[in-house]
Amino acid sequence: MKLSAPQFWRVRENQYKLVITICGDCGKKVVFKRPTCPYCGSGRVEYAESAGVGVVEEFTKVYFKRDSSEDRLPEVVGVVRLGEGVRVVGEIVSIRDSEVREGMEVEAVLRKYVSDDPYGIIYYGIKFKPV
Repeated sequence: MKLSAPQFWRVRENQYKLVITICGDCGKKVVFKRPTCPYCGSGRVEYAESAGVGVVEEFTKVYFKRDSSEDRLPEVVGVVRLGEGVRVVGEIVSIRDSEVREGMEVEAVLRKYVSDDPYGIIYYGIKFKPV
């Protein structure tokens, strides 16, 4: 998803770090920084940065993209359960698509998503690579 430059800078913390929101009332955790708990609506939340290490629970291969990055297909997208107990969806990189498996330990890395060529914004974000 491409954002305008102001939109991108407003959400950059959620793009560059795995921040966990912890509710002070119900105790539930959710990935990404949020002003209120999505479960109970409480505004008593705390934030903690994730260590970024987790396990692949499920994954799928994507064979189609709408942008100009077809050279990177197939792309492996997985559900990763982080050590803090929350799950996040992300691309699995730095490994052949045939070698990805459930239960594989991965760590979060900052990688390029896409760029507004030739002189536009380069979008970076969190992906996962094998440990």
